[in-house]
Amino acid sequence: MRPMSLAPLALATLVAVPAFAEDSGKKNDSIPRVICAVQAKDGTRAVQGTDLVLEAGETVKDAVAVEGNVIVRKGAVVEDVVAIQGKVIIEAGAVVKGNVISMGGDIRLRKNAHVQGNAVALGGSVNADEEATIGGDKVNFSLVFNGKELVRNFIENALDESSGCTIASDEDEGDKT
Repeated sequence: MRPMSLAPLALATLVAVPAFAEDSGKKNDSIPRVICAVQAKDGTRAVQGTDLVLEAGETVKDAVAVEGNVIVRKGAVVEDVVAIQGKVIIEAGAVVKGNVISMGGDIRLRKNAHVQGNAVALGGSVNADEEATIGGDKVNFSLVFNGKELVRNFIENALDESSGCTIASDEDEGDKT
């Protein structure tokens, strides 16, 4: 088994680090959602505030979503996948050559989905259909205290609206009707 790549985790951490700068402790529902997408020269794709969908025929080194889900469709080629405060869904027939990590969300492997490395869910769970395969370790880690999932809660509180990304408010979405 090959060692876990730190590139996706490092990239995800860099995207999330500004959130640690200031935390007033208050949640404000009127704060606009942050939507950001980055494509690196090395083939890494990262998004914040939206889902990252890897379609058939796409080749991506690392796929990272912060406050969004990563969905890998059959025929997409990806090395490592990381979701922070989001789910990872590996669809039927899809293959991840490396590791899948979800921090604050679940990992879902559909029938005939393959992860050649580890599947690690911190603050969530790894759910694999009967014919899905995981080549490395399957790790679920959740810590519940007084009915609250502590890892997921920590991640939610660490992320805020601080970013250099495009900002779209929820009100803008409501105007589409």
